[in-house]
Amino acid sequence: MAVTPKAEGRHHHGALRRALLDAVAEIVRDAGPDAVSLRECARRAGVSHSAAAPHFGDKRGLLTAFVAEGEALLAATMRQEVAALPADADAAARLAATGRGYMRFAHAHPAHFRLMFRTDLIDHGDPIWRAAADDAFAVLEQAMAAAAPGLDQRGWRARLALAWAAVHGFSTLRAENVGDLWSPQVAEDVLALLVAACTRPGAGAEGAAGAPPPISPCKAADGA
Repeated sequence: MAVTPKAEGRHHHGALRRALLDAVAEIVRDAGPDAVSLRECARRAGVSHSAAAPHFGDKRGLLTAFVAEGEALLAATMRQEVAALPADADAAARLAATGRGYMRFAHAHPAHFRLMFRTDLIDHGDPIWRAAADDAFAVLEQAMAAAAPGLDQRGWRARLALAWAAVHGFSTLRAENVGDLWSPQVAEDVLALLVAACTRPGAGAEGAAGAPPPISPCKAADGA
């Protein structure tokens, strides 16, 4: 989304915040995540650095807010795909829809997608980011728990990791234009194979039933 610069002092509070976040997406598209700076975002929004700083403090604050927005968009997109299913859709169909939402988000919001896993650039202690990241991941957790019940902890975590890696890897390769396999039909075929693998009985299905404690991406970012 292109940012339309405005004369300094002409932004009201909400508009300036939005303009700065839009500038992040523009810079990531043009030059990559490492090129983002609060000063450059302020320039593209048509305000001074001193006018932009109160909204986010510094570059880390700006990128943390941008990534938190991305996590919220991801959760909403996955939930939209599930909500669009027929009322009688089974758990396997809901798992596929969750993956479809992940892929759709990555395609529609490439800048957010590229920055979401650059945890070196964000504030891990920010409560808004942590809540948004946990909520987005909970959508995938819940879909897997419903589609593959009765697994022990080892089996459940392995299938959750497989599902996440598959949809994220497909989305990344598609975003980077690696190869020519990334059509919508191939995406649906990948999802069908993934759901079949994640819902079949097999190793790890024996043992204590029920899902293990949540696997939070925030804990992974913190090195836990």
